[in-house]
Amino acid sequence: MNNRTLSVLLVTGIAAAGLTLSACHKKQPSPGQQMEQGAKQMGQGAEHAASEAGQTVTDSAITSKIKAQLAADQGLAGFDIHVETDHGVVTLSGTVGNESESANAARIATSTDGVKGVTNNIKVSPGS
Repeated sequence: MNNRTLSVLLVTGIAAAGLTLSACHKKQPSPGQQMEQGAKQMGQGAEHAASEAGQTVTDSAITSKIKAQLAADQGLAGFDIHVETDHGVVTLSGTVGNESESANAARIATSTDGVKGVTNNIKVSPGS
């Protein structure tokens, strides 16, 4: 488990404990009901943490696929194009020699499975 997943689990546990304590000011459920509510909240927190961890893996996989495709493309292989992915949204940055190369990099990113959107911040500098 990475630090982000552990942080999400910790925050979820604290939130569940807080919700359980806030219930003390209301009509008290039975101990069995309290345990059931706590277990349900922890389960929801675990599902959320697993989803976040899965998203990190998916984002990393998307980034890797795009970098490999850019490196394999004859027209883009010589350029240093940076790729970042956050929740399926890819941001491209770097410098290429012309607008066609920038558009080609964006096309590659857009056509990659799992990509929800592309922000093309690639700068065009003739002679690069």
